[in-house]
Amino acid sequence: MKKFLLLLVAVSLMGLALAQAPADTYVWQAFGEVVSLDPARAYDTASGEILENVYETLFTYDGANIDKFVPALATSYEVSEDGKTYTFTLREGVQFHSGNTFSCRDVEYSFERGMVTAHPEGAVSYLIGDQFLGTQIDGSDPEAYKAEVSFEMIDNAVECVDDYTVQLNLTKAEPALLAILAYTAFGIVDSQWAIENGMWDGTEATWEDWIGRDLTQEYMNDKVSGTGAYTVISQDSETTVAKRFDGYWGGAPALENVVYRYVDEQAANILALQQGDADRIVLGDQAGLVQLRGAPGVTVYENEDWNPTSVTTVFFNYDIDTSNNEDVGSGQLDGNGIPSDFFNDLHVRLGFASLFDQQGFIEQVYEGKGRALTVGMPPSFLGYDDSVPIRSLDLEAAEAHFRAAYDGQLWDTGFEFTALYNAGNTTRQTALEIIKENVEFLNPKFKMNVRALAWPDFLARTGEQKVPMFALGWGADYADPKNFIDTFYSNSGFYSARTSINFPDIQALIDDANRATDPAERAFYYSEIARKHYELAPLIALPTPAAYIAARSNLQGIYYNPMLSGEFLWKNLSKN
Repeated sequence: MKKFLLLLVAVSLMGLALAQAPADTYVWQAFGEVVSLDPARAYDTASGEILENVYETLFTYDGANIDKFVPALATSYEVSEDGKTYTFTLREGVQFHSGNTFSCRDVEYSFERGMVTAHPEGAVSYLIGDQFLGTQIDGSDPEAYKAEVSFEMIDNAVECVDDYTVQLNLTKAEPALLAILAYTAFGIVDSQWAIENGMWDGTEATWEDWIGRDLTQEYMNDKVSGTGAYTVISQDSETTVAKRFDGYWGGAPALENVVYRYVDEQAANILALQQGDADRIVLGDQAGLVQLRGAPGVTVYENEDWNPTSVTTVFFNYDIDTSNNEDVGSGQLDGNGIPSDFFNDLHVRLGFASLFDQQGFIEQVYEGKGRALTVGMPPSFLGYDDSVPIRSLDLEAAEAHFRAAYDGQLWDTGFEFTALYNAGNTTRQTALEIIKENVEFLNPKFKMNVRALAWPDFLARTGEQKVPMFALGWGADYADPKNFIDTFYSNSGFYSARTSINFPDIQALIDDANRATDPAERAFYYSEIARKHYELAPLIALPTPAAYIAARSNLQGIYYNPMLSGEFLWKNLSKN
């Protein structure tokens, strides 16, 4: 009976986004379909927007502060003198959505499960593998993973002192650990519920079966049992529906329901907000704000003090998989395609980098409100150096570089390939189309196509290294330059699996920065990395736009925390 009632609620709520949003419901429309509701698998903004409201971490952000934390499932913690042991006192009397009681066992299971599965598209190995296991290797190759990681290492990394005390044992000190653990990948799952529903049973006997497993095919991909203020009652390719968890330890939130719809058409989202069919929308670019400012019942929140902690770049793929790949044409340098190593030629990269004007993009796309970047990280972070030069549109320089590329062959031979972006993100689409227009103007033998893919398909295709050039962004997991520099530029960074990036000069500086503890020394290395970015053009950074939130005027409790995927939590919302 309970399952049947929940299904009726889900079907009913799915229709709410097509009509006036009720007073007890928060309706949110955005492009970008959820990849997974499993914290060990999800590592994208769309999924994070759901996860941060249904699962909870040990500590969380203090409202809009990105570097101050308050207790969530832990009430306090202590750190050993050497910085390698963290001991957390856990909150008692907390229930999961299933009705099970939260305890240390759930923390131990959640962290160890993340390390056991070590999913290559997940965050756990990337963010804490080195700190807990002494390696960032993931489970993409189970045999290689087992060669470096033993179950004993995983088991010793997290230990229960008692039912409400957990100890984390690190291989090296990590000053940013609290910030890292606030990320959704470290949301605490209901271990009893997970095991009962066929997930890893938590034992050494079966751990090898779960290394690198495709978690999108498992029970937790679209089912949840967390301790958050909301629980998901249905999820498909068009809509996620969540309902208030009345047993929430922090007190039941004001709004009973949340409907999150995935709509790739910006015009449809704008109309939904204007008519009150949606309470908040996410725009693909700032140009849409023109239609929203001053609209009855709509408020556009803009604040010059808001510092975004996300960066979008145009990536080059240095080892393109050309087999059965329509996006590389012939797969040869014959005028009808490109070879797998096309972007390894410095002059090719510098040619493309000279075809994009950040300041012009700010004026045309961001309504003049944004900031050009010297390197792929937020300007508010340690080590960002404004004195590093920035390339702008220079057709003469671009032509000179393309004429020099491939020992002078490229200019006469020409090329053709396709660049990709995720459907609905008009900012990324516009950036690629600007480059396309400029490169095709430069030489009629140059052909660059631009096409869109739905978010999960886009991530899958870039993950297969099929895409020669693509526009994609990164939202900070924690407020430190390492989270961007390593992610974008390192040959072991998150995007290296999509780009095969490998610049020894840059990697050496990254390694030096990661070993340094003095802020001034770290800042020096990051400044040098920015100069190498200018010299080598390993990617093209898009300018960062001014932050904004577009919502209905009766929606209360809005704040801006760029470390949260949705900028604020649903439990803080109400309607007047």
